[in-house]
Amino acid sequence: MKRDDAVSALLQVIAENREAACREERDRAAAEARAIVKAAHADARKRVRAAVEEASLRPAERLARAEAQHRTRERLEHQRRVKARLQKGWSLLRESLERLWLDPDGRRGWTERAARRAADALPAGEWRIAHPAGWPEEDKRRARKWLGERNVSVAAFQPDALVRAGLRFASDHTVLDATLEGLLADRAAVEARLLFHLGDEAA
Repeated sequence: MKRDDAVSALLQVIAENREAACREERDRAAAEARAIVKAAHADARKRVRAAVEEASLRPAERLARAEAQHRTRERLEHQRRVKARLQKGWSLLRESLERLWLDPDGRRGWTERAARRAADALPAGEWRIAHPAGWPEEDKRRARKWLGERNVSVAAFQPDALVRAGLRFASDHTVLDATLEGLLADRAAVEARLLFHLGDEAA
């Protein structure tokens, strides 16, 4: 075979191989394009079905959904208002009780009611009474006399820096806590009573 004939044959083989590779590339690109178009059509059909289903909802169903959402928003707003009222009421209650203890008549009434409850709940004998610093001696004498008439002797009056107002009575292992913190210890119960007294104001 002449050299020119060999070169021509070689070029022919290269051209045929290139054409085959191009056909494969075109076929692969065409297949990918068909897959993309098919997926796009499927997605479009899905969106159209969803839109048709949404549009076909009966007016009553749409209204019921809107009303449910409205009720949920109203309930959350009511809960927010009640929480705000309770927080304010809690602060006012603490302030009122502290002022009551600072007032001589209020402190005397608090002491007598607390002592009466303690006399009903604790065994007779020697008691220890924790109180705020600066509790007047006259109040102590009055409490000692009142309890003595009920067969209770006071073993000790004990100032307690943690007590801001009120008294804590202890007899052996039994304690009746009528301090400010003791009276407010059951927050859930106190808040329930606050809501009862607030009534419509908490709405």
